[in-house]
Amino acid sequence: MVEEMGMTNEQYKGMLLDELEDWKEVLEYAKEAGDEKVIRKAEKQIEKINEKLKF
Repeated sequence: MVEEMGMTNEQYKGMLLDELEDWKEVLEYAKEAGDEKVIRKAEKQIEKINEKLKF
């Protein structure tokens, strides 16, 4: 018998939601610091994660 090593859809979505929460926190800190480079990166990552969550 061979065991599958992949994640379920629910596990994957949970991982993405955790990552999304982290990037939103980074974005908040970057805005407080006025760091435009980090703000752009965080916004880009948040956008990517939201796209992945649509599936």
